[in-house]
Amino acid sequence: MDGDTTMVQVGRHRLETTVFGSGEPAVVVEPSLGGYAAAWRNIAMTIAQDTTVVTYNRAPYGASSPARDGRRPREIADDLHGVLKAVGVTGPLVLVGHSIGGIYLRTYAALHMERIAGMVLVDSSHETQRKLIPKYLSPRDRVLAALTMPQMIVRSREWRGGGDRRSCVTEFRMFKRLSAADQALASGGLGERPLIVLTRGPVSETRPGRLWLGWYELQQDLARLSANSRHVVSESPEHYLNECDPALVTSAICEVVHSARTGAPLGAPAATSEGD
Repeated sequence: MDGDTTMVQVGRHRLETTVFGSGEPAVVVEPSLGGYAAAWRNIAMTIAQDTTVVTYNRAPYGASSPARDGRRPREIADDLHGVLKAVGVTGPLVLVGHSIGGIYLRTYAALHMERIAGMVLVDSSHETQRKLIPKYLSPRDRVLAALTMPQMIVRSREWRGGGDRRSCVTEFRMFKRLSAADQALASGGLGERPLIVLTRGPVSETRPGRLWLGWYELQQDLARLSANSRHVVSESPEHYLNECDPALVTSAICEVVHSARTGAPLGAPAATSEGD
């Protein structure tokens, strides 16, 4: 299941796209800010034994072109729609969004709900987090957050996932402007479509900390998007669960694909993993 990689022209962007396997519903992966498709390759190859998987690098990451727009969620959703059309994926979809990718895929779902079979949100960003999370940050974390944009400018292209400075700064600035008014889906917006929300674990289970608890509440809010949902907390405290807890991510995607195919509700989670 090595996948077939092509460069797809969508509007002003050339987007590096790989299709693995065959079958429906097709799984579509949207990486994080600064993330790239190659980091999802092993998971994609495993899932592709059962169904189609599409991974792609949105502009400007990987081998894709620089971004030539404002990187607003609607613009990225439109790019993705063009990618799927170009590679011939026209049927039902299970959307897998990591970090900011979760925002983009919720926007896509709102625009194309008739195609959405299910969703997996992997430590997904929340449209309101830029307003809520800062109050939980320690002084050190506030300094680190303030250094994000300067790092984008001075660090290497490889550190930016292949993206050029201007495009990455544009996307980050867009993210900082998001608010509750930008939420594409309200509570219950997915109906009874299967949804699994995966959240990184706290550094300390006995003292999770205010920052993690605030993040957890935002993740709980995302789990309310569907009446057929489950919220699972990883044993890993790392944001990149696709790399640090790939078995959990793979299992969640397989569960949602199965639920979407059969119409059966999501099964009971393992007792040690479920969020309250």
